[in-house]
Amino acid sequence: MWKFAQFAYVAEQYGYRYSGLDPELRDSDTPFFVFRALPDARERAAVTRARFPGALAGGRLPGMRAWPVLTLPEARGEVRLLHARIAIDYFGALGRQRLRPWLVGIPVVLLFFLLVNGELHVRGLTVAAGAAAALFLVLAASRIFVRRRLATHQRLLGRSGVRWPP
Repeated sequence: MWKFAQFAYVAEQYGYRYSGLDPELRDSDTPFFVFRALPDARERAAVTRARFPGALAGGRLPGMRAWPVLTLPEARGEVRLLHARIAIDYFGALGRQRLRPWLVGIPVVLLFFLLVNGELHVRGLTVAAGAAAALFLVLAASRIFVRRRLATHQRLLGRSGVRWPP
């Protein structure tokens, strides 16, 4: 996501603004990020092309060091805010995924494996129950992690005066 935020910053220098997830695909399993052309996109692009003539040929990008692509100090704050906006959109898309299929599917798949392999007895069921419990713990921990990261990014945007999502 950090690289994506860096390139979103570069796109803004050329006149395109990151505007969040595509509302029509918001509930899909694959989030689709949208950029919109700014009203002054042509002028921004002309100024940026004049300042960085070799950018399109593999040269230095606006606000970035050439190779490896690293954010320069003057652009770091903007890239950090873009990263927070992208992360909120992405973590929000992850948070909307339903857990019920996982909660039903994991035990069913494990029971199916036990049945196919002829291990449907107490020891096999104990191992399957332990594996299912471990996977449930991983799912719960990932949800907690996502919520904490989301809150961290929302605080960063709140301190900067950015309301996201718009």
